[in-house]
Amino acid sequence: MFSWFKKKKEEKTEPQAPEEYLDDMEKCLWEIKEEYDVPTEEIIDVVQSKRKNLDYMHKILSRKNK
Repeated sequence: MFSWFKKKKEEKTEPQAPEEYLDDMEKCLWEIKEEYDVPTEEIIDVVQSKRKNLDYMHKILSRKNK
């Protein structure tokens, strides 16, 4: 009946540290991850959150200056 419905096989790949960092904070986070065996997903979440918050701060500050 549902022969057309197949579950896709997901390849599990470990996200790697980026080759370029935006700042020293990101570089240190990846070094901490290696040293203390922190899950990669946690570091990715923190880095993305930091970038998003900094973008928001820049946006708000640029509005204030106008």
